[in-house]
Amino acid sequence: LVDTGDELPFVDEPALLLGQYLSALDILTAEEEENLHVRMLKGALALGHTRVVFKPHPSAPARWSRLLEKEAEKLGADLTVLDTPVLAEVLYQRMRPALVVGCFSTALLTASALYGLPVARVGTGPLLDRLTPYENSNRVPVTIVDALLPELTDESAVNEQRRSMDVTALTDLVRAVGFAMQPKIYPDLRPAAETYLTRHLNHHTRRYFKRKRLTSLALPGAVPAQLAFIPRNATVRRVARRARSLKRAVGR
Repeated sequence: LVDTGDELPFVDEPALLLGQYLSALDILTAEEEENLHVRMLKGALALGHTRVVFKPHPSAPARWSRLLEKEAEKLGADLTVLDTPVLAEVLYQRMRPALVVGCFSTALLTASALYGLPVARVGTGPLLDRLTPYENSNRVPVTIVDALLPELTDESAVNEQRRSMDVTALTDLVRAVGFAMQPKIYPDLRPAAETYLTRHLNHHTRRYFKRKRLTSLALPGAVPAQLAFIPRNATVRRVARRARSLKRAVGR
């Protein structure tokens, strides 16, 4: 990795697109990831950025930038594809991007928190639904980026760098997701998870939880709203655990 900007092309205040090589993690197919990069490009152009730099993941095949290059030519964008592996932080210092766009790269959070750069996310919604198993370690960074950073297609949110929740709300969300992911490792988080789900589970936050997962853990939100009168107490949880045990026994 290059740790200085000496070998890099200089582009002043571009929109910087961050590649992650998600197909190598079996999160997306190669075609889906290429299309994700094109969405990044189109989203940046729609916000008025004409100078665009694409930073591919160091391990990603070089051919993956071809579709992006063709699309940029068609749309009249001034696209620069970096062919030298480089730290995102070096680009932040050297180019001072006008916008940093990515999926759920932690470099987005670094750009915003440490460099004061405008950021936008794209593609996190489908990933929340597709990540398997639920305890997939990528779920936490996807959740944080999705909850905290503006969506690329929301022009006003990107321009204002408007966040959908504050740090306290994000902490509560991560605790609830963390318990749902690893209830045996973090059993002490159950009360926090129950409180969060009781108070904050709605059409927006539902995306961070699977109903099947909530059901298996006897957590609030496991049943439709019209059945929410069922008591959420220790007895209910014991019955749920007994039902799961019987189901497993019958399946053997």
